[in-house]
Amino acid sequence: MPPAAFEEILCRISGSTRHVSLHVLGEPLLHPDLDLLLGKCRNHGLLVNLTTNGTLLARNRSVLIGQPALRQVNISLHSFEQPGGNDALAAYLEGIFDFIAAAVNKSIVHINLRMWNIKLDATAAEQDINSRMLKRLQDHFGLEGELLADIPAGRSIGLAPQVFLSRERSFTWPHGDAPDLGTHGYCRGLRDHIAILVDGTVVPCCLDAEGDIPLGNVFAATLPEILAGPRAATIIAGFDRQRVVDPVCRRCTYRQRFRHNNNGGPSSEGIQRMAPRTRNAA
Repeated sequence: MPPAAFEEILCRISGSTRHVSLHVLGEPLLHPDLDLLLGKCRNHGLLVNLTTNGTLLARNRSVLIGQPALRQVNISLHSFEQPGGNDALAAYLEGIFDFIAAAVNKSIVHINLRMWNIKLDATAAEQDINSRMLKRLQDHFGLEGELLADIPAGRSIGLAPQVFLSRERSFTWPHGDAPDLGTHGYCRGLRDHIAILVDGTVVPCCLDAEGDIPLGNVFAATLPEILAGPRAATIIAGFDRQRVVDPVCRRCTYRQRFRHNNNGGPSSEGIQRMAPRTRNAA
């Protein structure tokens, strides 16, 4: 997305959110104008949550550290999938550890390390990578005990000041021929976040990276108009009744992390709450 288009979107979402998340499947650290985009977010009074696989942190350290707009860096450790020896894993984690040390020392950025790969049918190779990664995290941060025993799915622990590790069940992207999981359920999509794709298409959440649920285009209509449209209203009304009405949402495994309490509201388990009427634009 060109910086001019990015800034136009920031203008159009003004007043609707305090946070912008730079992700939706892609790797934000590949953007050639990342420093300019972060600067524009600061100019508009927006805080940035950035999600990365961590491989390009060293290259972008000077851009990221000290950026006033940058609030949180989420590092998807589960993206590392190289089986075998420890050399590749050690190099990968050392680059991340170096960035964490510099970021925490010079800024107020929070680091969220994600291992979102818990699954019942994990292969021996996958289990081995997880075990070695957790052991290295434990040794690096000087923690006692077994990390695996301390972090159930949907929870996180503090590893150091401003540094956290979260474990979650793995999920699949809800596209193509994924199985229909039924109409009962709930999701935070359109409740406290939306996603805006590179062409301005507004979709309910960052899981819809292919734009399968287009609600409107932010370059052609205001965000309140789009969110008040019939398709968005139908999806929201369905979730209020614990009904999943859209076929794409019915194929989404990520929504299975959410559940309702007995009062009809969403459970707070595993959910980071935001202020009322505040949406996160991804």
